[in-house]
Amino acid sequence: MTKNSRNVAIIGGGPAGLMAADQLLSQGYQVTLYEAKPSLARKFQLAGRGGLNLTHSEPLEDFVKKYGEHAVFFEQIIKNHSPAMLQDFCKNLGQDTFVGTSGRVFPVKFKATELLRAWINDLVTRGVILKLRHRWLGFGPGQSISVAIPDGSVEQFSHDAVILALGGGSWPRMGSDGSWVEILKSHNIRVNPLKATNCGFETNWPSSFSPDHFGKPLKNIEVCLGDCHVKGEIMIASYGLEGGAIYALSKEIRTRIEEEKVAQITIDLKPLLSLEGITQKLLERNISSSVAAALKQSLKIPPPALALLKAFTTKEEFNSPALLAQKIKRLPIKLARPRPLDRAISTAGGVPFTECDEQLMLKALPGVFLAGEMLDWEAPTGGYLLQGCFSMGVHVAAGIDTYLATKK
Repeated sequence: MTKNSRNVAIIGGGPAGLMAADQLLSQGYQVTLYEAKPSLARKFQLAGRGGLNLTHSEPLEDFVKKYGEHAVFFEQIIKNHSPAMLQDFCKNLGQDTFVGTSGRVFPVKFKATELLRAWINDLVTRGVILKLRHRWLGFGPGQSISVAIPDGSVEQFSHDAVILALGGGSWPRMGSDGSWVEILKSHNIRVNPLKATNCGFETNWPSSFSPDHFGKPLKNIEVCLGDCHVKGEIMIASYGLEGGAIYALSKEIRTRIEEEKVAQITIDLKPLLSLEGITQKLLERNISSSVAAALKQSLKIPPPALALLKAFTTKEEFNSPALLAQKIKRLPIKLARPRPLDRAISTAGGVPFTECDEQLMLKALPGVFLAGEMLDWEAPTGGYLLQGCFSMGVHVAAGIDTYLATKK
C-alpha cells in the first residue's frame, strides 16, 4: 500500500495540528483535518492580535531550559524543527519574519491573520481535506472515529492513523475546552488535572490602593520567587497581577500556592540600581521636598509603582530612607490563587508523556498520536509555547510515517 493511498486524521486545527498536516502532505499522505469550530486556529488568531510572537532566537541550550523537566525531549524535537526552520517555513508562505530587540521572533506583518490565511491556502492547494464544524466524540468500532457532523447526526470515519491535537482547557470559546479528557479516561489513559498556566494571579488589594491604577503597567521591573528571578513587565489588574514576568513564573507561583496556600513574590522596582545607590539618593533629597517627590524625581518611579509602594509600606518604612530602599528592592505581594482556567493563556496538566511512546503514540491506542497542549507540559509565552507546539506537529508526523511503514 502506497503512502498516497493512506489517510491520516488530524483532530484539532491549531498550530500543532496544522504543522502535522503540512508535514504529512509533504510525505505523500492523504490528510483529513477535523475541527469543531467554523474556522481554524481561533486561539492562535487571538494570541496574534497584539503581535504574533512565533518563537525566540536565543541559543538552543537556553531555549530548552524553559521546558523544565521536559527539556531533554524538547531539545530533541526542536533540533528537528528549530526556530530558524520555522522562520524559513513562514518565508516559504510569503510571510517574512524579524527578530525583535528582546530576541523574540515576529512576522513582519505582525498579525496572525495573514500568516494563517497563507498557511491554510497552501494546505488546501496541496490537498488537505478540511471538515469544519465536525466535533470529535471518541472512537467507534475498530479504529474508526465518531464525529458529530453539521446536521447533528453522528458518523464513523476510518483512517490509517489519528493525531489528536485538541489543545488544553483554556479559552473554551476558542475551541480548547478540555472535552477530550473524559474520552481518554474512558480508555484507561491517565490524564493529570488541567491547571491554569501563563495566567494572572489574584490578590487582595489594600483598601488604600486606588482602582485608578488598574490596567496600568509596571515596566523594567524584576519579579522574584525563591531562587527564580524574571525581569520584564507586569500589569496591575483589578483582581491582582498579570503580564509577561508573572506568566514566566506561573508554574512556580502555582506550585507554591498548592503547597503553602499562598505565594509571596517580591518585586524589584529598580533592578538596575543597587540598594546602596537607592538609599543614597533618598538621603540626598532636598529636605524641603517630600519623599514621594524624591521617588518621582530622583528615582523616576512612575505613579502606579509609587501607589503600589505606598499601599504595601508602613508610614515608618516610607519615611526611613534605609527601610524604604529595601522595599523598593523587595516589595512583597501575596498571591492567593491563579485566575480561572478559562482565563489562562494555556494549561498545564493533561496526558503524561509516560502514556505515550517516544513518537507520542498512545501505548493503549496504537495508531493514535498526541500533540500540543493535550500533553502534560508547559512553557512560558515569548515564543516557547508556540515553538513547542510547532515542533510537536513535526515530530508526530514523523512518528506516523515510521508507524505506517511497519504496517505495510
